[in-house]
Amino acid sequence: MTSADNLQAFKRDGRIVVVGASLAGLRAAEALRDEGFTGSLTMIGDELGEPYDRPPLSKQVLTGWVPAGGTALPRRRGIDAEWLLGVPASGLDLATNHVRLADGRGVPFDRVLISTGVRARPWFVESEAALDGVFVVRTREHAESLQRALAAGPSRVLVIGAGFTGSEIASICRERDIPVTVAELGPAPLVGALGALIGEVAADMQRAHAVDLRCGVKVTRLEGDAQGRFRRAHFDDGSTVDADVAVVALGSIRNTEWLRESGLAAGVWGITCDTGCRALDINGRVTDDVFAAGDVARCPNPIYEYRLISQEHWANAVEQAEIAAHNMVSAQADRWPHLSIPLFWSIQFGVNIKSVGVPTFADEVVVTQGSLDDHRFVTAYGYRGRVTAAVSFNNAKWLNHYRRLIETAAPFPPPCPTPDQPADMKPVPVDFPGPALIAQGATVIVTGHDPGERRVAAVHQHRQEEGRITTGMPGTLQRIFDYSARADPYPLYAELRETPVARQEDGSYVISTYRGITDILNDPHLSSDLRNLSRPMPPAEEGATSSFIHMDSPEHDRLRRMAMRHFGPPHTPGLVTGLEGFLTATVGSLIDDLAGKEQIDVVDDFASPFPVTVTCHLLGVPREDEPRFHLWVNDIMNSIDYNPKTDPKEKLDKGVQARKDLRQCLGELVEQRHGRPGDGLLSRLANDDGPDGRMADAEIVATARLLLIAGHETVVNLITNGMLTLLRHPQVLQRLRDEPDLVVPLVEELLRYEPPVHIIPWRVAYSDVTVADTVIPQGSQIMLMLASGSRDPKRFHDPDRFDPDRHDNQHLGFGSGIHLCFGGPLARRETQIALTALVRRLDRPRLVVDPPPYRPSPVLRGPIHLDIEQGDG
Repeated sequence: MTSADNLQAFKRDGRIVVVGASLAGLRAAEALRDEGFTGSLTMIGDELGEPYDRPPLSKQVLTGWVPAGGTALPRRRGIDAEWLLGVPASGLDLATNHVRLADGRGVPFDRVLISTGVRARPWFVESEAALDGVFVVRTREHAESLQRALAAGPSRVLVIGAGFTGSEIASICRERDIPVTVAELGPAPLVGALGALIGEVAADMQRAHAVDLRCGVKVTRLEGDAQGRFRRAHFDDGSTVDADVAVVALGSIRNTEWLRESGLAAGVWGITCDTGCRALDINGRVTDDVFAAGDVARCPNPIYEYRLISQEHWANAVEQAEIAAHNMVSAQADRWPHLSIPLFWSIQFGVNIKSVGVPTFADEVVVTQGSLDDHRFVTAYGYRGRVTAAVSFNNAKWLNHYRRLIETAAPFPPPCPTPDQPADMKPVPVDFPGPALIAQGATVIVTGHDPGERRVAAVHQHRQEEGRITTGMPGTLQRIFDYSARADPYPLYAELRETPVARQEDGSYVISTYRGITDILNDPHLSSDLRNLSRPMPPAEEGATSSFIHMDSPEHDRLRRMAMRHFGPPHTPGLVTGLEGFLTATVGSLIDDLAGKEQIDVVDDFASPFPVTVTCHLLGVPREDEPRFHLWVNDIMNSIDYNPKTDPKEKLDKGVQARKDLRQCLGELVEQRHGRPGDGLLSRLANDDGPDGRMADAEIVATARLLLIAGHETVVNLITNGMLTLLRHPQVLQRLRDEPDLVVPLVEELLRYEPPVHIIPWRVAYSDVTVADTVIPQGSQIMLMLASGSRDPKRFHDPDRFDPDRHDNQHLGFGSGIHLCFGGPLARRETQIALTALVRRLDRPRLVVDPPPYRPSPVLRGPIHLDIEQGDG
């Protein structure tokens, strides 16, 4: 048999064992089946229960926002595997190709993937670690137990270790108004990972939030009472702290002990692999049948001089697992290398911290953007004159820019890409507490991004990439905007995707592929401020303050943060949940009014009045004023679709007047709320003196108008498109009746399959940007075809099929990047409740006309009416 025949036989009849049934193991198993492996697949895990997600454990679970049981990993597909759970692996026999289990069984394999991950480092004295009230955080059970302890209201919490996990837990304690002491052996929090400069900022943040931060000290003993409950901690400086809860956050231990006699190069730092995720033996030879992925894998990274790097990060585990799975069932010539740039994120004390690269691989650091005092900045890290990492505080939109600098070995210090350059931008020593890492100059850059194109190329100095301008198919875009295409624009989107970046005759650019859209939405060189157009447009509304969706950082970030303090977690985690009763009652009342009607219009009779009522309630609009808001929103929506060739000018004039009246009414309501705190969002914003100060009245009005208008269109179209899709798929409609929980993935699939917003027509190139090898000049208008990207076959399997069971569904229905839909969680829940009630209570609904008449706009696409019959008809 040829090697190709052997490979096909293995894919058909081979035996693969995955040791470690968590994120990396599950994603690898799914990828193996996607790659065509139909042989025997065995999953071994030491925990009972289905695989679950770990990052939420130290974030959402401890706040009570997500229950520990709600962290199960979504399944992208069935894997048809034998699951051996609750029994850990105890050894690996490479002579006989068996995995030994702790219960004495042996599991044979032809190839094995090791993804055993890490565990929390326990307190070093076993009897003290066993005290009631002493915790670590790694598993569901850990997080659930600690959450209950915090909910009980302890007098004080001691956190031992001020790394990322310890700092996040301290932040959660302060959010709950629990006194907390943090003990750190190093000179500052986060200093071991990010250096002294950011360590000082992190220390200031903790102390500003009333954390009792003690650095340079060691906890020597945990003391319990006669009942075995933790009561006091002793420090090496002779001091003590009384507390009810102690959280040990001293890092992690890689689960490699079971491999001690295997002959693999496995130790405390992980399993040594090549870039193809193949494990090395103790002599440095590659083992072709043993692979590793996730936190336990230690791979050479060419960006960092082929140093062996272990990454404890969610995205790395997924990417590495998929590469390992591909290589396990591929010929040598078709295998991929793992060339990832490390990423990390953390949220603590209201600050979003993100990093790209390896900050510890540096000798200097410099603040390139923003202000350390404001806790909104970016720092770049360099080693011997080249950029190696970047860390952002509340300024993450720029990290893709720094990632490109790392990949291309750009010179350090880099120039500031925005106007907010600090006046004293000078590099300082990075100053890690341990010995600095030693490295040479850059030798490679990453040149491929798609798995089939992964490769490296030699580089000796930074090179400016040259792009090319592609002239696209303006005729296709014109046909999309033609009303005749409104009922089914998707074939035209497929045509448009043939030219991923299409230049139009007016100099604008249209981006239509999933990859291109997500790249540009997360590109810091993209602006939402229309004043940056080379030919600026007049404002849509004279005298009105723009909402933050039409602003760029830092002003956008400031206003969005201020609004989010009262609209969602971490400050208002129960907002949407708290509206459940009101949403259900409002939907029920609207459907009650439809009872007995043989024919109804889902738009006019249900979908249109629903979100206005909800938003007025959320804002705190008096009930007697609500009818006026319904009329204003209706007139504004009608004017958006104004066509001067066919519509009377009165339609436009009524919209202009409605905008003025709405703005005036909201302004009066805000003015009345000053000094009168209440439950409504208008009142809370008018009286909130948070970390960013207080919103101006005009800014509050602009935010309220955004919620009313954008929220209205999103929900109306999503409900109407959803009902239309269900009526076209009666089997799914019946499933939803029988399985109400189906509504959650169903709405996500609707956001992909029939989204409420099809096009973002106004984005601006802040400077020259390159997308799919096309250079878009500074000042150019960019149109993003969101609905086309969500049906891109290069991203979604069988994209033109409506599949509520679709698992890998990172759609673009609510956009992406820093302008990700502000009201998305509320819009989702409104639609879930509405569709569940409609299919349950309407009597044998059926379409009167298909396709229904659509509104003129190709941007906010949805039926203008959706007439359905019910009953016997």
